Amino acid sequence: MTGDKPRPPDPERRTTLHPSFVIRRSSFVILLILLAAFALRVWHLTGLPPGLTHDEANHGREAIGVLNGVFLYFFPLNYGSEPLYSYTVALFMALLGRGVLALRLVNVIFGTAVIAATYVWASPRLGRPVALLGAALMAVSFWPLASSREALRAGMLPFFMALAVYAFWRMTNDELRMTHEAKSAAPEPASKLVTRRSSLVILFGLAVALTLHVYLAARVSWLLFPAYLAYLALVDRAAFRRAWWPALAGLLLAAALVAPMFLYLRAHPEMQTRLDMLDQPLQDIAAGHFGPIWLNARDALLAFVWPGFGDQFLAYNIPGRPVLDAVSAVFFVAGLLVCLWRWRRPAHAFLLLWLLTGILPSLVTGPTANTTRNMAALPAVYLIVAVGAVVTVGRVVERMTNDELRVTNEERSSLVTRRSSLVALLVLWVAFVSARDYFVRWGDSAAVRGAYQHTLVKSIHHLQAGYPDADPVLFSTVYPGPAHDSSIALVVAADSPPLSETARWVDARYALILPPATTLAVMPYSTPPHPTFIPLLGALETVDLRPDDLDPRFTIYQIDPGQSRALVRSVLAPGPAANFNGAIELLGARWLQDGVRPGQTAELLTLWRVLDPARAGPVVPPSFTTDAVLFTHVLDGAGGNLTQRDALDAPSWAWQSGDLIAQVHPMTVPAWAAPGQYTTVVGLYDRGSGARLPVIGGGDTAAAPPLLISP
Repeated sequence: MTGDKPRPPDPERRTTLHPSFVIRRSSFVILLILLAAFALRVWHLTGLPPGLTHDEANHGREAIGVLNGVFLYFFPLNYGSEPLYSYTVALFMALLGRGVLALRLVNVIFGTAVIAATYVWASPRLGRPVALLGAALMAVSFWPLASSREALRAGMLPFFMALAVYAFWRMTNDELRMTHEAKSAAPEPASKLVTRRSSLVILFGLAVALTLHVYLAARVSWLLFPAYLAYLALVDRAAFRRAWWPALAGLLLAAALVAPMFLYLRAHPEMQTRLDMLDQPLQDIAAGHFGPIWLNARDALLAFVWPGFGDQFLAYNIPGRPVLDAVSAVFFVAGLLVCLWRWRRPAHAFLLLWLLTGILPSLVTGPTANTTRNMAALPAVYLIVAVGAVVTVGRVVERMTNDELRVTNEERSSLVTRRSSLVALLVLWVAFVSARDYFVRWGDSAAVRGAYQHTLVKSIHHLQAGYPDADPVLFSTVYPGPAHDSSIALVVAADSPPLSETARWVDARYALILPPATTLAVMPYSTPPHPTFIPLLGALETVDLRPDDLDPRFTIYQIDPGQSRALVRSVLAPGPAANFNGAIELLGARWLQDGVRPGQTAELLTLWRVLDPARAGPVVPPSFTTDAVLFTHVLDGAGGNLTQRDALDAPSWAWQSGDLIAQVHPMTVPAWAAPGQYTTVVGLYDRGSGARLPVIGGGDTAAAPPLLISP
């Protein structure tokens, strides 16, 4: 009636929605999140990151090797790498073609799939708001976005970790509890229960084994599951008794599946060198020196929230940028506090354990490269942020509700809408910051273009478009090694065999290869030709890139055969050439200066002809090629060396029979050297063993013209 006083709201009444509507709405939202995540990850995928790192290219090289019939249990490149990623890339290349797209698309798929897997696990255990917000943050945040666009094996780890978590919870919490409750009601047939539980045990064991076949960090991340069992033993003995035996069965299955890989590594320790690089922190712990470890742990934790402490590795992060933006960092700390407060709730305790075991590698080694070493913890990080945000915003809404004594159901619904709007603003803020930082600040920076060898990639594309018939091509680079720039060319020019298979590689500042046929040479700003080589080169064109690039341009030359013969005549020594093991012969040598004074640099030019590259030394990992080194020793007359240089800037792995190699050996003459004429010898040795190549006819060195030091 008109004159009636408004009735106070019933505190027990709530505006409720039909469960089927809530499920449909949540399904629609998670579908939008997954579509947005996929779009962010796949957009301009072959152009950003702006090239390839050597680690990415080596995974592509391994995959191409698989397609060519080279099957390995463990790959030696990248300091040793687990096999699953490269074999998956090989499958994608078989379907989509060899190249950068297939190489990077793998992590786009797995980086999107982990969002769905995380939502499926979190929704019934932490609530749909937390699950949806966690999924949305994973879709748009910098760390998961960057790792999903990088062609690194660590990018697959979060998905298989989330899959293992899902199977673990189903078999140890949900499935066994439901089975226990069903025994007093209408139990299912025993065979059906056994089949379902066995399937979950197998899925769990398989998922754990797959994490160990993905990345090194998984060797500690599996500790999450026994750690959670220990937690159950403390807080819920009945749940522990139901959970320990399927968990143990799954872990034993994982151990059986991964044992062959560890047995293989035990028999072939040379296939993995990364452990040696991480050995120092473990030695400090064994020696009782905990100071460096505490500092590493502090920095690794601050890397999540504090500017300046983030990963300094330019190829994966804006140096020093924390994992989380400022707002997410606040909610992350709030989420940690909530989980600690609710530590008796299994899901919240599990999140803390997931975070701790996932970041354990960085707690030991520090924040450097933590964006890859912490990948097992990635879903937990954003679920903790979501817990903090949902609880914090929810408390604000509750306070607003309690302050309004005469709130109606419609107004209460408005408050819920307001809460959802605040959460949506958080997601939009994170999306804006991440997109700005990744696509603009990081992806467009000159330093990142240099780290991803942008100039080399551009030069390959330019040759493909303008010189498709060039064969062979000589590339001058700072990294002419077999597992470096040549791997980039193999992936980028997979459909252009002359550029990827018959190319020669040098650092033209010191060396030049002269193949028998007319050759194009590509030389960037960073490795210009030595002045001695300039008369041999006819410039065809110079291609300018961005002026702020570390390599702002590259020049394409044609090597003039006539000038090459003139260089040979100027260096050719009288008499027979010195033949080193039938692999290469020294044709001659000359000093580029008539004489030098103490303190100056003398340059010796040597000329070589390749006979049989296979005899240049043993084939060694990680690239399974020869690795010879040239040495030049200026003897001091007293049994020692006055000065020397050990380098081969036209590496032996790229030699072809009949090639001529011109190598410049710059050597600094000590300031105290006395004037006079000094004997000089040259030779070659294998880098790994140090064994010298013998000279056919006796000895292991050949004489070069003596060095004249002037007063």
